[in-house]
Amino acid sequence: MKNQARCNQKEILQNINSIKQMRVVLLIAALLYPIEQFLWSQETNTKIQIVSNPSIEEMVSKIKTDVDPKFVYDYEKTKFVPPVGKTLLIMGQNAERIAEYSSHFPDQPIPGGWSAYWGIPEFVGVTKAYKYGEGSSQNHQMLIDKFPNTIVQSALWMVGKWEVAKKAGKGDYDHIVRQYSAWAKTTNRPIYLRIGYEFDGPHNELEPKEYIKAYRHIVDVLRAEGADNIAFVWHSYASKPFKNYTASAWYPGDDYVDWVGISVFGHAYAGADFGPYCDAILEFSKEHKKPVMISESNPIYGIDNENMEVWDQWFVNFFTFIYNKNIKAVSFINEDWPRTGIEGISDWRDGRLYNNEKVSSAWFLETNKEHYLKQSPQLYELLGYQKKE
Repeated sequence: MKNQARCNQKEILQNINSIKQMRVVLLIAALLYPIEQFLWSQETNTKIQIVSNPSIEEMVSKIKTDVDPKFVYDYEKTKFVPPVGKTLLIMGQNAERIAEYSSHFPDQPIPGGWSAYWGIPEFVGVTKAYKYGEGSSQNHQMLIDKFPNTIVQSALWMVGKWEVAKKAGKGDYDHIVRQYSAWAKTTNRPIYLRIGYEFDGPHNELEPKEYIKAYRHIVDVLRAEGADNIAFVWHSYASKPFKNYTASAWYPGDDYVDWVGISVFGHAYAGADFGPYCDAILEFSKEHKKPVMISESNPIYGIDNENMEVWDQWFVNFFTFIYNKNIKAVSFINEDWPRTGIEGISDWRDGRLYNNEKVSSAWFLETNKEHYLKQSPQLYELLGYQKKE
């Protein structure tokens, strides 16, 4: 997918050398997901009426639900995997967007989990809300407080630029990792931690050796602290990689990876086959017997009120891929990209579900099927997580 560069701010930040200045880096990184402030206490009652008619059923019927048997295999050295025939449904990915989503769809089932972000140089946006400049807020604890019987998909920002990964590998941020571990253990629910998400993306400039060293070190610290409710996700960009390294060059090893993640943005417009880089990750996952998660996804060229073609052009391919490749978890980003101000994505549009009633109706007709795991008192048991009393 072209132009997925997310933090191309090198000229602005090249002189940053201290933790205090690193805050600026995080502010810019967080602009991946900014929106106008939307407080829970100020929710609007903009409810979207979910339409039920033959045209919606016809839209959903276009999704092919056949599973390719070669992607049905036994998993090894993993945790919190849904049962056979089930996919965990996750939405995100900042406090404002989650509040907005909940306000628009108050009568719909709550997803099985929510996503949130933080960065290794500073422990912010985890135990309490933290607003990144004029952009969005991250608040892991809000997800715990507001949504019982759900999981958290937690994205740990760590890049090669500004020596972030190198410092992480040397243990410079161990005190931050230990703070995160202490918080994680209080949540009493599964957490899927994406360490250095999109590790192979050119925008992250992660050298494989530095990434592996940092990834392993972070896992070692978390395990030593007893944070056994964390599953570790190795999340690939699933597009042309940094310096054309093969994905295996970044692999920390089977003992350090519970899940393999992929990004799905522009990929889905070309059909239900998402290209050679994605295929390579899927094959790698199979070889290493790891479950696959779509860690980030959105129809980046927009969902608008008048354009129904997006359902056929993106969503049908997206859901067909989930079934066909036996994807075990999927996270959807509900975002209006032009409002983020990210450089290099000028052709990305507003991809929020509630822009189109028919699209959102078809979304819920599909995701409300029993195939998708949503919030429920049985969710943790289905994921193999034993809640502590």
